[in-house]
Amino acid sequence: MTPRYRTILALLLALWGGFSLGCDASKTTDKLLEPFFPPSPGQVAREAFTVYDADKRRRAVTLLSSAKFGGEDAYLRMYRLLIDDPDATVRAACAKALGEHGTHDDALLIIPRLSDETAFVRWEAAQALQKIHHEKAAEPLMTVTAKDEDNDVRLAAAYALGQYPEVPVFNVLVGALNDTDFSVVEMARESLTTITGQDLGSDASAWLAWSGQNEGKLFASAQPYVWHPYNRKPGFVEKAKFWKSREAVEPQPARGVETATPATPAPPQS
Repeated sequence: MTPRYRTILALLLALWGGFSLGCDASKTTDKLLEPFFPPSPGQVAREAFTVYDADKRRRAVTLLSSAKFGGEDAYLRMYRLLIDDPDATVRAACAKALGEHGTHDDALLIIPRLSDETAFVRWEAAQALQKIHHEKAAEPLMTVTAKDEDNDVRLAAAYALGQYPEVPVFNVLVGALNDTDFSVVEMARESLTTITGQDLGSDASAWLAWSGQNEGKLFASAQPYVWHPYNRKPGFVEKAKFWKSREAVEPQPARGVETATPATPAPPQS
């Protein structure tokens, strides 16, 4: 069966399902038809400001930020405006959107979300700061790595710290090697390897001993920091278009490194 006939068959099945189930099935039919007749960007953007429906606001931000044009100025202004939304799902979606498309200065809007009352908002904020470098992000990320009550949030923050080769960051990551969650321990070890170029395992005492022997040159062999984009599985429509290959997104450096203010070197340890 050719792709064209597959599409026609899917449309007929969707319409038949709607007619056979009655008018109450119209919403189901609409969802089935969405891949073939998606809403226009203007329609979606208007939904982002639906005052009494947080689901529509979240959906609009998610759809727009995942589009190829989602980083245009008009949409960036929308994410910046809605990142303080009363609804946690909207705040999380905006933090993620700014992480995908934002600039160096957008980190200043994301950083406050690291102390959000909702864990998954803090998680999205920490993940967003993996993609944007800002000199003011290191300290709050250290606080989250050391103190946040959620394992996933601590893990995401420990990952983000891999772009800050500084003595306080080194100390926090060594402390995180004693975390109660194994995944946080492993991420702290990975970030330590990135900022030092060494791999001494997950034994905090080994890292402390090494640092004592290498004062003033802890970061001489630091490795380039990159974040790993999520390569989602192809959807129904993409599978139908089997002749079109999907390009995997390669690891990328954090944005904003070139505009960040260099950190003040730490004084020699006595």
